[in-house]
Formats: sequence, structure tokens, C-alpha cells
Amino acid sequence: MNGKQLWIKRAKLDLRYQSNILLSVFDWTIIVYLLIPSLVFGGIAYHSFWYSLPIWLSNVPIFVYFLGCYLLSWQGLIRTYMDEADQLYLIQHTSKMVELRYISALYSICIILFKWLCIYLLLLPLTNHFDTLKLSHYVQLIIYFFSLNMLIMTYKQAIYHLSTLKKVFIDIFSLLLLACVSYFAVRSQLNNMNFPIVVSVLFLFLSLWQIKVYQGQYKTFYTDVEKEQENKGKLIRFLFAVNPEINVPRVKKLKKKSWLLWRNSTRIFSDRNPVNGVTELFIKEFLRGKSNVINYLQLISITCTMVLLTPIWLKWLTFIAFWFFFKEWLILLFKEIIKQNPYLSKDYGKEDYVFLSQKKCEKLIVLPAILFVLFLTILSTVFSFLI
Repeated sequence: MNGKQLWIKRAKLDLRYQSNILLSVFDWTIIVYLLIPSLVFGGIAYHSFWYSLPIWLSNVPIFVYFLGCYLLSWQGLIRTYMDEADQLYLIQHTSKMVELRYISALYSICIILFKWLCIYLLLLPLTNHFDTLKLSHYVQLIIYFFSLNMLIMTYKQAIYHLSTLKKVFIDIFSLLLLACVSYFAVRSQLNNMNFPIVVSVLFLFLSLWQIKVYQGQYKTFYTDVEKEQENKGKLIRFLFAVNPEINVPRVKKLKKKSWLLWRNSTRIFSDRNPVNGVTELFIKEFLRGKSNVINYLQLISITCTMVLLTPIWLKWLTFIAFWFFFKEWLILLFKEIIKQNPYLSKDYGKEDYVFLSQKKCEKLIVLPAILFVLFLTILSTVFSFLI
């Protein structure tokens, strides 16, 4: 079995695994009463966008659309399809494993390209109403953001093995630097300059060079396996946020240094009682799990963006939905963390101290976010009335 056949086999297994997860959720009731009506109304809305912009988008500047494109450029993954059992096989058949990695990278590029084709089709009826943006300019900007997406994904793969502090510093620096480059690219394209095309060629060259360097080696075998495990469970972790009955297996990770803030952990509460003990356990587990903190910030940032860009009635509807969903998300996360402890899992839903601890965690974690979004909603509403 060569590398191509090995990739086809693993791609089929991965596709079957993800399909089974989706089929377990989308039964006939979901398809008939939710999915089909959503597709119908979405198609009607998309058709209407070709003739006129909706009122709540009429005053949105064109840079906001490309700001969304810039944020989407940070989403994606260059896959390797490496498995933990490949460790021995890797030593004996190096050329086959390198071939597997190259084909996996090519497949990932095709997925990213397909994503940007969909974005191109979705934004085309909206950007068509701007006289300052010609179709050729729009195509060049989509190509630019595709090349930017490629560059970000390849170099995020290269720095994955670094410590958290280094990655945070690199991500923040790259986010600001590439934001300035993207702003200048959009600005210059609107002024009939060819800057985006030049930068796109440079980004694609750097991306392909980085793919050649990274995929042609196997020193990062363990981190590649870790990333594949995370990617495999990405969909089921999302569904867990909706359905608490789904059990999400923990991804096996390499032992790394603790965060700089958590190396000398001490007690949070001086008063030692069952409620404070469970609360402290949840808070530490929540903060030490980087994915929990990232999801927390993503939920807040996405909601704030919707509040700022939508009309008044939709601002408050978004805030109410955020309030309900955010609280339920924390309750599900609390249940997941507590049930991992064999001593506390038997008391969940039975003892009062676990329930009181859950309410205390809601006040400490949910309430600040709710108040912040509420303040932003009120401020945005007042600003809309003044305009």
C-alpha cells in the first residue's frame, strides 16, 4: 500500500466517522422542520440580495465585509492524517509517510479553496451594490484572502509545538501586522492598484515553500497526531454544546509546561467548605483549559459583533439569545468537568452543595460577560437612535 492508497483509506474512514456524527443529529424531524425551511428561506434571501440590500445592511461600509473575510482567513487546518500507530511504520516506510503528508496537504488546500469559492458566491450579491467595487477587484480580493488563509494555516502549523506564551505573542503580532496589510490591500484595490495581486503571489509562494519544508519531515510526528485527534473530535465537541448526552473523549496531549500564570497555583477561597471546593475545582479547570477560554472569548466577540451590526430589534434578540445560550453552555461545561471526578460525579444532581457551586460559578463567569454585552447593547441602541 503506497501513500496515496493509505490516504484514500484514512480519508474514507474520517468521512464515514464525521457522517455518522451528523446523521445521529439530523434525523427526519430536524431535516423536515429545520434544515429544509432554513435552506428555502436562505435561498429566498439570497435571491433578494441581488436586487436590493436589506435595511439592516444598507449602512454597513464595504470594509466590514472584508473584515469578516480577514477573520475567516484565520480558520482552517493543514491536515497530515497521521495516526499514533504510525510510529513504527514511519521508521520503516519513510517515503510512504511523506507521500501521505503531501497528499493530505493538497487535500487541505482544496478544502480551503472550496471555502473561499463559497464565500465568493455568498458575498457577491451584497458587494454587487457598491459602485466603488468592480467584479475584477472583488475577485482579486478573494484571491488575496485565500492566499492569506494559506499563509496563516501553514505558519500556525509550524509554530504549533511552541510554548503557549510564545504562540500568543506571535499570534497577536501577526494579527495586527496582517490586519494592516489587509486594510492596505483592500484600500489599494478600491483605488485601482495591483497591490493585492503582488502580495497574493508572495503569500502563495511562502505557503507552498512552508508546506514543502513541513510536510517533507516527520520530527513533529507527536504534535501532528495530537492535532489530528483534535480535528477528529471538533464536530462532536460542537454537538456536545447542544446535546449534553454526547460523551466527548479527551484528546491525548503531550505533557507541556504549564501556563506562566498557573505554575504556582494556590487556594482561591480561604473559607474551606464543599461549595467553595467544587467552585475552585471548576474555575481552575476552566482557566487551565485553553479551549474553554478561547470558546468563552469567541462567544462574547461574535455576539458583540452582531450587536454592533444589526438593527435595534435584532440587537436585543441577539442579547436575549446570548444570555440563554451562554448560561446553558456553562452549565453543560460544569456538568462535564464535575462528572470527570469520580467522587463528585455520584453527588451531581443529588447534593445541594454541587448545585450551589454551579450557581456560584454562573455568577463569577457568566454574569460579567452578560453585563458587558448588555452595556454594549444599550450603548449601540442609544447610538442608533442618535444617528
